[in-house]
Formats: sequence, C-alpha cells, structure tokens
Amino acid sequence: MTEPAVASTADPWQRVTVVMVVHNSRYILPASLGALTEAPRVVIVDTLSTDGTAEAATALHACASIIHNTEDHGLAWASNLGFAAAETEYVLHLNPDAEVAPGCVERLIATADSFPDAIAIAPLLTNRRGDMELDVMHAWERNHHKIAHVPSGPFCTWFLTGAVVLWRTRAFRAIGGFDESFFLYAEDADISLRATRAGYGLIVDPSARARHLGGASEGVSLRTRLRKDWNMTWGHLHCERKHGGEAEAKNEARRFVRRFAREALVGLATLRPRKCLSNLAKARAARGFLRGDAPWGRP
Repeated sequence: MTEPAVASTADPWQRVTVVMVVHNSRYILPASLGALTEAPRVVIVDTLSTDGTAEAATALHACASIIHNTEDHGLAWASNLGFAAAETEYVLHLNPDAEVAPGCVERLIATADSFPDAIAIAPLLTNRRGDMELDVMHAWERNHHKIAHVPSGPFCTWFLTGAVVLWRTRAFRAIGGFDESFFLYAEDADISLRATRAGYGLIVDPSARARHLGGASEGVSLRTRLRKDWNMTWGHLHCERKHGGEAEAKNEARRFVRRFAREALVGLATLRPRKCLSNLAKARAARGFLRGDAPWGRP
C-alpha cells in the first residue's frame, strides 16, 4: 500500500481525499457534494444502493470515483475501504448528509498543521435548524455529552462526532482504522477512545463550520428508523464492552431491556405507535446483545 504523502502545497485541497459512504443517498448528495467543488479527490463507497446514488455522485462531481460493493458489512467496514484508497496526507471523512461551509476544509487543514500530534480535527456542527450539534468527552469518560460553552479557539476533546472529521491518514492507519465489528453507530466513540489512549489528540476548531442534517443519509422509512434505534443501542453496548468490560456492558444491557420495554408499553397505552416501536427496537437490541446476537444488518 502506498504511504500517504506528507508534502506541503499552496493548495490545501491537494493534500486531502474526501471519503463518503453512501446507501440510497441520491436525494441528499447535491448538498454534500455541491460544497466540494474544489476537491480533486473524492472516493464514494456505495453499499448496495438501489436508487442510482452512484450515478448521481458521478454526475454531481467530475472527480468522484466509486467503490461498488456487492455486500454490506457496515459503516466502519465501508469507511476503511475508502481510507485504503487514499494516498494523501489527510482524509476528510464526510457523511452524505453533511455539508461543509466555504473555507471549512482549508481551516481544518491549517489547524491540523498547527497541532502535529492531533490525529483528527472536526468543525463546529449545526443541525438543520441551525442549532449547535457538538458532543464532547473528558479524559475519564466513555459516553459523550453536549458541550455547555464553546471556546473561542481550537480545543481538545476525547470524542469527535463522525459526521465531518479531517483525519491524518498515517496516524489513522497506525491505530488500525475503524473497528469493523461495529455495523452502524458508536464506531466514532470507539475510535476516539483508542486514538486518545494511543497518545493522539482530537481537536474541534469552532472557526471551521459544517451543517449536519442528521439521519438523512438515506431515505427515511419505518425500517430505517427501527434499524437506527436497534444499532444505536447495540453499538453503545458493544463500545461499553470494549472499553468498560463485559460485566458492566451486560448490566447496562439488562437495565436497557427493562427501561425500553416500559417505554414501549407507555407508547402502546398512549396510542403513540412510533414511541412504542422505537423503544421496542431498543429493548430487543439490548436483549439480542445479551444473547450474543450480531448487529442488525449483519448475519
């Protein structure tokens, strides 16, 4: 495998490869790819899309190269495929439902250059309503939470939300990339914990901005909602098992079964089917975790 170049250039875009994993994301691509007109290297990893996502990507961005997968082993697995295709110093890992603001990528690269021990730099995210979407962790924590006050300049954290992150390619490979045992969700918490324990820094630069539509990476249906609830629960418990131990993860799974089963019954009693089904999916995920089931979507 070719080692990524570490040469400085006047054009920061020449130092970065954009990697995006898509699945039936055609309708959301104009926003994300439309903001990447200056990117000379865009790798789209398509996981079994049936809506013409790959064709739309090549039509929207002349530099987009497509990795067509005939099977789907999850976001972490597909992301690693995209990173493996990069030969640049940096990789911008971008969700298809995320849109970088003008100057965002240039700012992220400048910050990465200023902090050579940092493995990854993330921008300040806002959601579709314009509200700040920024979660952090402290050194002794495993679960991320909203930040109360945003510092005026770049600051360290022990967690970066995976929607928009600039990774230092060589360091990403040195820690083994994303853990492919995660199918969907919590892979960002896991790699954040592994990166910081390996001695690398994680930085948020509030002067770099991006917008995250959140959950819009593929068309929304009842099935996708339930899969999201299931995999968020399973992924969280798997991360707890890796970093907190088997006993602690199983105790939390048992609490989840009781809690979400109660919430499902409340949803049923109050004629709120979405609440009922969502919590039922979470309870079944926790129960499946205790049984040793794989994530939803993986045999």
